[in-house]
Amino acid sequence: MSLESKNISPPANDHLRRLLDPSYPPRREDVLWVLDFIKQKVADGAPEWSGLDRPQLLEHFACFADMSLILLHRQVPYGPETACFRTMLRQLIPEHQNL
Repeated sequence: MSLESKNISPPANDHLRRLLDPSYPPRREDVLWVLDFIKQKVADGAPEWSGLDRPQLLEHFACFADMSLILLHRQVPYGPETACFRTMLRQLIPEHQNL
């Protein structure tokens, strides 16, 4: 199933594709866009979020909060923070292979 079938627009695909590519150094703008995208999905009650068990939800919240704080204190996340963020995106958007 592609992201288009989940009502994710082509610009969203571009942001997600870049952030999921391990060779891509994340840009601040991409990370901010994805944080807003995740916030909106949670607010909309998206099933990929509402179906999480408590430990998964807490893990994803911690990653989301870490990325938010990193952006407040530095321009660009790197290393373990980026790996955590990419893992969270892969888990929440399992059809990322079709991007």
